[in-house]
Amino acid sequence: MGNELDLAQTFAERCEQARAYLRREMDERGLREQDGWCIAETMRATGGRTELVMRPLHLHLPAPDGLECIVEIDEDETIESNCEP
Repeated sequence: MGNELDLAQTFAERCEQARAYLRREMDERGLREQDGWCIAETMRATGGRTELVMRPLHLHLPAPDGLECIVEIDEDETIESNCEP
């Protein structure tokens, strides 16, 4: 059970790092919270892994293409992210 808790904590830490990275990228592009921007998160399961996908979202404006972070965990308990701090 301890291994599962360590794995969950590591996944949560990687997600926080990805959110911070995405927020910095959004701020650099002028996509600020005070202007209505937030980070939308969705989960998806694909090919033996689960992914948390984070993207900028605004209720009235289109998000820029290609700006997203994905943190994934596979069935071998490997955690990876495409957004590194």
